[in-house]
Amino acid sequence: MAAQENAFESALAVFPETVRTELKEVLDEGPVIPAERAASWIDHMSTSVGQLMIWLLPVAASYARVPISNYHVGAVAQGMPRGNSLAHLYLGSNVEFSGQALSFTVHGEQCATNNAWLHGETGLQALAINAAPCGYCRQFLYELTTAKSLNILLKANTNPNDYSYTTNPLTYFLPQAFGPSDLGLTGGLMESESHGLTISSGSNVAQTALQGANASYAPYTKDYAGVALQQNNQTIYVGRYAENAAYNPSMSPLESALALMNMFIPPQAPLNITAAALVEAQADISQKSATEATLASIAPGVTLEHVVAS
Repeated sequence: MAAQENAFESALAVFPETVRTELKEVLDEGPVIPAERAASWIDHMSTSVGQLMIWLLPVAASYARVPISNYHVGAVAQGMPRGNSLAHLYLGSNVEFSGQALSFTVHGEQCATNNAWLHGETGLQALAINAAPCGYCRQFLYELTTAKSLNILLKANTNPNDYSYTTNPLTYFLPQAFGPSDLGLTGGLMESESHGLTISSGSNVAQTALQGANASYAPYTKDYAGVALQQNNQTIYVGRYAENAAYNPSMSPLESALALMNMFIPPQAPLNITAAALVEAQADISQKSATEATLASIAPGVTLEHVVAS
């Protein structure tokens, strides 16, 4: 944990003192940079929003939980324009879990996108990453409502004091793409959803998971699903299922909840999960077995509360 704390402090240290102090205050509240703060820092640093996103990459990467690869990825997503044309920024990092299959890894791009989605964004304008997106993430991002207009920002070089970057559309990285429209769908991931699911009983954690299920994205299987995780301080984090036209890049509701939790707690802090619930619709697939298997490795002794909604 000490190494990650040092990485976090080192990432903050490059910012001007005023910005550094305000950034630490913002991150104490969560992994979201409000548009007004971002605009103030851009003015103070005489930089651009794209360069600010590059500046923030090491901060995001310091949250990476990577016991297997030790490869830290940071990502910063830019939400949609607000009334004054500003946009919030959302941090993300990669998350790995010892004892689990590599397929359960959450990629930095997924984490930042998930962060934005769970905070109410309905699309992304841009995504900054400290390395080119892998094929898995290119497919994941192509599911977004704004996939065809999404810009990918990559740091131009390895010089830590140079914040220049390249900009290319997602479609540059994924030519001849396959996505929702190929299956006759309109819209996409991050579009506002409300499925009207209900449950007749369940704990407070299950009721929170129901909120995730109702806002989830599962146009291919209709397995609308949400997971809620409660920590020992009673804080509850909710995740949503995010399906993908190519199936495998789908993000499970447990991954969604864990990715969000990881960005809210200090780098490498214990997860301290004391309760977990999965609420899902009746469908041809289920999240139950995968959720139970992963939960058993990260929170031994915690029994999954599983509720099928109607």
